[in-house]
Amino acid sequence: MTNEKEVSSTEKLLQVIRQGGDKGGGSGQENLAPAGFRRQVKKTLLSAGSRDFLGVEIFRDRVNLVCMNRAKNTWQIVDEASVPLPEGISPEHPEFPLFLKARLQNMIRARKTDIWICLPPSKGEIWTVHVPKVTKGLTNAVYWSARKERAFDENEYFFDFRIKDQIADQGVQKLVAEVCIASAREIRLYQRIFAEIGYRIAGITLPGFSLENLFIHNWIDPGDDPYAVLYIGEDASYIDIHGRHTTLFNRVIKTGRDSILDSLIMGYESGEPGPEELEMPGQEPEGAPETRVIMDRQQAAQRLKQQAAPGIKDSAPGGQAESPDDVFDMVRPALERLARQLERTIDHSVNVLSHPAPERIYICGGISFLPGLAEFFSEQLGIPAVIMDIPGTETEGAADRISLQDSDERLSLVSTAALAMPSDKMINFLRTAGDRDKEREALRNTNAVAAACALLFVLTAGWWWTARHDLEQTRKHTAQVQQQLEQYSPVIQSEDLARMAAELEEKKDELRTYSRKLRPVAVLKELNQLTPQHIELLNIRMDPAAGGNTNGKDKAGTLMVEGFIRSDPSLFETHLTGYLLRLRRSPLFRDSSIRKSSRDSLNTGDNVFRFTLNLDLAKV
Repeated sequence: MTNEKEVSSTEKLLQVIRQGGDKGGGSGQENLAPAGFRRQVKKTLLSAGSRDFLGVEIFRDRVNLVCMNRAKNTWQIVDEASVPLPEGISPEHPEFPLFLKARLQNMIRARKTDIWICLPPSKGEIWTVHVPKVTKGLTNAVYWSARKERAFDENEYFFDFRIKDQIADQGVQKLVAEVCIASAREIRLYQRIFAEIGYRIAGITLPGFSLENLFIHNWIDPGDDPYAVLYIGEDASYIDIHGRHTTLFNRVIKTGRDSILDSLIMGYESGEPGPEELEMPGQEPEGAPETRVIMDRQQAAQRLKQQAAPGIKDSAPGGQAESPDDVFDMVRPALERLARQLERTIDHSVNVLSHPAPERIYICGGISFLPGLAEFFSEQLGIPAVIMDIPGTETEGAADRISLQDSDERLSLVSTAALAMPSDKMINFLRTAGDRDKEREALRNTNAVAAACALLFVLTAGWWWTARHDLEQTRKHTAQVQQQLEQYSPVIQSEDLARMAAELEEKKDELRTYSRKLRPVAVLKELNQLTPQHIELLNIRMDPAAGGNTNGKDKAGTLMVEGFIRSDPSLFETHLTGYLLRLRRSPLFRDSSIRKSSRDSLNTGDNVFRFTLNLDLAKV
């Protein structure tokens, strides 16, 4: 059994957590120490050896952070926080990066943490276009189709798309592309902030894409029926109608949390509470009771949260008792405008685009904590409405403190939790379709270079193997020859060399003798081969050499040749010159000269050219 001290301490702990004990005094911190230690141990164990994803949503008055861990295809919330912004601090403020860095340092524990940021709905736009089914240049086709429907400045917006479906349009296959644009100024602002504090952003997207993650990862199961998602932002809301595995229609409307708070302010300032002073939480009355204080949006938001808190009773600014129904009646005009816009969106999707009607509406964002909100939209639209919530502590994927938070803080973290569990289908404006095309082109070039390098490596390896094999065979052959040389070692003496030289000289003399004897035969054969048909030889006489040296040339003898040329008289000298050149090129004749030449005629009456040549024979 539990005693009274244990019950009292538990109640104190719960009260400190509801009041944001981590921002309180010393006693609150002491009470939270055991729980904080347990949460720290759990975060360390979950993030060890796995990958974390951190979702960051930056609003005007607070920053929401949810850290998710993915291990074994399951998502678990490691840590979460909803931190109010200091007064006067905005993302453009110079001190905002340091404020954000302190929050991130408390949140990030894993070495690998991907940070995702969500832009407000008003900073982007989403619509669908139909493009022909092409295999190349799809990005350009989608881009110009989108520009044709809605003009936008490419310097002011980031553009991206994703293919959602394939349809047949008049017998032509077309692709349904969901295109989107986002403010380049906002994206560059977040890039600059995170670069300044030393953190890298993994992606930036819009709520319309991040909320799909809750359905993709089965945190919310809508079944096979069509459904709609209403995200209530600060200055705008986003309506998205989904079919099975595809987006049917979406729209951004200029009615959000600001419009609802303005409606509450107008309700208080309409004169119903009277001229008494407005008693806002944490504000002490000053001056005379007749002084009327104008309520701002921050005070209106506090009033709305106060009325939504269960078990808390308060009075209106005039001192009269006030129920949650009175507050809801004040914001009803803004909610009705939002309901009308949602009704027109569904009507356009069903009656104009012929899409099926949604069977359920899921609501999240700005004022989803307001009691009776789901019932109001169900009554206005005739469609069941559900408030999207983070699972309680009884679910494995929830942190210990989430179910103990106030409903407004817990429900505001739904979209941030969806952002912290990204999917492959989610649009990322830091890696658009154009960037992906460039990456694929670079990958193709890299693969081509790698293939060429691989081929070159194979060729080089083949050549190297062949050269190595040839070298090895050469080495073996050399070794064999060397071995044979070592085995054969003949002994050569001077007497053997003299004998071999004498034998060689004897063979030379024998060859010279044969050469002299056979010289006439060789000369006659050479003359026969060199003499053309139109030259006839009459007489050949050989004078052997008498020895000695004549004019510095060694002669083996002289040959005198007589003959005549039977041809065209105009070509006699030409034929004789050609005949002399042919004789001079022969290796058997050293020189040739004309001894005498004359024109003559035969008995037959033919003109001929008689000649006598002297040929010096070459020495053998």
